Amino acid sequence: MVALSLTILTCFKVAFVFSSGFNKEYIDYILKNPWQRNEKITTQSSDGMKNSFNCNISPISKQRPTSVHALRPQDIEVIAALGDSLTAANGAKATNILGLIEECRGVSWSMGSENPDIRKSITLPNILKKFNPNLYGASTGSGSYTSNKAGFNMGQPGKTSNAMMSQAKELILKMKATPEINFNEAWKLVTIFVGGNDLCLACENTKLTAENYLNKIRKVLDHLKLNLPKTLVNLVVSLDVTVIDDLSGTTCRNMQKTFCECGLSSGFRSSLINMTRTIQKGTEDLINSGIYDTSDDFTVVAQPFMKNMGVPKKEDGSADYSFFAPDCFHFSTKGHEASAIELWSNMLTPVGQKSDKWINLDKPIPCPQESSPYIFTNVNSK
Repeated sequence: MVALSLTILTCFKVAFVFSSGFNKEYIDYILKNPWQRNEKITTQSSDGMKNSFNCNISPISKQRPTSVHALRPQDIEVIAALGDSLTAANGAKATNILGLIEECRGVSWSMGSENPDIRKSITLPNILKKFNPNLYGASTGSGSYTSNKAGFNMGQPGKTSNAMMSQAKELILKMKATPEINFNEAWKLVTIFVGGNDLCLACENTKLTAENYLNKIRKVLDHLKLNLPKTLVNLVVSLDVTVIDDLSGTTCRNMQKTFCECGLSSGFRSSLINMTRTIQKGTEDLINSGIYDTSDDFTVVAQPFMKNMGVPKKEDGSADYSFFAPDCFHFSTKGHEASAIELWSNMLTPVGQKSDKWINLDKPIPCPQESSPYIFTNVNSK
């Protein structure tokens, strides 16, 4: 039995190194310690948020809105996302190290809907489905971005900003080949979140710079504007990976060093924080420049709730590890739910007033106001 287990893990190793998207060191650690649990995590990752949903739901419009700046939640017909392992939801259900390999897309904060009951799974699609039950494109289970359960979740583990253009092109092709949606007329919501790997690898790869990141993001947004009609893009501002230093412990550190040693390096700390702030400010400056506010067909909104996100705290002030997977970087199911609530809250908050950190951990899920029922954009926030 032991020999068989070793053989299986060896086969897994070969497959994972070539298909998981993660680096060899990360995979090696997982396969050497597959059943190891994180000593800091005392609750199961499936213990989710308990935020209630009590919004009044207005009927779906008989006619589609003619402007992206007049979109209500119930007007969104298609949902999609580009990103990395945080969008693919790696390790969201993990109770041991091996579980980090699983891409738990069905519970992804921006794309999951394997259990559409919002009382049991808080995700952006599940919130939107309360307004429009016919929302299309959400992920319904685990697997890679090519699996039949991925929907329009194009996020892939280990990817940097360099991969966003290929993801965007694949998304457009996939949408065009999907007969269930009206590609030209259906209103689409696309969430883009990337940058963690750019920052985690910056001290090792000199090509991963703030300038490169901003250039790649602008090219992707320009491409979407030209090729994806009737679209509102949520561009989630990059997080600060140095906060992983606040998640300590033997398992945390051993794993963090395999994929984000740059985030722990005291010698590189100043440079990394400067790069992070340059990416964050550059992203917001790009979106606030108005270049994506020139038509009623397409716009981009910077959502900053990850910008100054810190490690959630318990009542005694200590780090709350229940929001994280066993590697102390990826989110647990609870962390994904918290992210979904914060993204939704940003979407319902005017530009210039959005929170740049997690603030809704113990509050009801926010609702659109009768006086401002639209998803806020640069144009309708004025």
